[in-house]
Amino acid sequence: MIHLEEALQIILSEVKTLEAEKVEISSSLERVLAEDVYADFDIPGFDRSAMDGYAVMAGDTSSVRSDRPLILEVIADLPAGYQTKKILREGKAVRIMTGAPLPQGADAVVMVEDTKEEEDRVRIFRKVKPGENVSFTGEDVKKGELVLKEGSLIRPAEVGMLAALGKEKVMVRKKPTVAIISTGDELTKVGDRLQESQIYDSNSFALFSQVMKCGAVPQRLGIVPDKKEELILKIQEGLSFSVLLLSGGVSVGAYDLVKEATEEAGVKILFWKVAVRPGKPTFFGIRDHTLIFGLPGYPVSSMLNFENLVKPAIYAMLGRKERRIQVEAYLQSSVRSKGRRRNFIRVKLVRERGEYRAVPAPSQKSGVLKSMVWADGFIVVPEEIEEIKKGEKVQVQLLD
Repeated sequence: MIHLEEALQIILSEVKTLEAEKVEISSSLERVLAEDVYADFDIPGFDRSAMDGYAVMAGDTSSVRSDRPLILEVIADLPAGYQTKKILREGKAVRIMTGAPLPQGADAVVMVEDTKEEEDRVRIFRKVKPGENVSFTGEDVKKGELVLKEGSLIRPAEVGMLAALGKEKVMVRKKPTVAIISTGDELTKVGDRLQESQIYDSNSFALFSQVMKCGAVPQRLGIVPDKKEELILKIQEGLSFSVLLLSGGVSVGAYDLVKEATEEAGVKILFWKVAVRPGKPTFFGIRDHTLIFGLPGYPVSSMLNFENLVKPAIYAMLGRKERRIQVEAYLQSSVRSKGRRRNFIRVKLVRERGEYRAVPAPSQKSGVLKSMVWADGFIVVPEEIEEIKKGEKVQVQLLD
């Protein structure tokens, strides 16, 4: 049995970052950048109005008061997307829309709310400073600036920025493919009639969803009974994927054949059993370029070990930087640990008087899937700690 950090180190040492491919930016959402993106030009490329109003010379407004407005002659209208050749001089103004280029001679914009238009004149009721209500050249992005870094996740804002930079296509990492196999005579396909002493295969659906959230491409290969020959054949099918997840049949028992079948399929097992609770019966192996994870059959163990072991591997394949979001909270009730293994305690966050309270799930059993539905995250109890007392400050790792 090895510690979690050692297990993760072994896994990541076997990961190779996947190749890049070029895609249209309209198809780039939730992909991982495979290149640094620099700006080829300033954004905006010109000084522009940040408001609807009137472009003026700020000095003209220096003596303006609400009860003593300034009257200026309006010499042009300037909508966004157009320019004017007229040069602004003292006593003049240009009616301007948001986003329109600032006319030559103007150095500020008076908001339309602070004006009153009268035919070809405008009354100004508020003085402005140079640069007020103006968006200057390069205010958003400067030419040559590193705007998006390799390894970044492309969210809606990044898609918009790529478009603003004029990038029609972008280099992203290819998505890993992930095969999911459920094992066990006790499993029934969802949709079939549930027989006595059987349960529905929930793990493959939960894992499928977790894989998708990581940005990989999952495929469920079905349920395999506790028959070694059938297991070997299905495992060999899964070895054509980037990652193979085996759910169930990895603990010590007469019917737990997965590890044995995996080895007979040519997989080199690099570790078996991790010092965590829940989720100790977990193994990891390799075959050529495929990573193989044997996950426990209990749903909570399966999902948490995916978070702690599989997800970092998929992120590494994508070259994606992992960010674990944590929230500080105070423990609502004491939790105990038997020691020697790192414990992951499911909790719900409750906001009280400006602080978060971490409420442990009523049941911490590995087979209680409802606790994962109920929980907002989990707290980690290190191996050397036997108890965290009520009221102590804890860090809650949020679940996606």
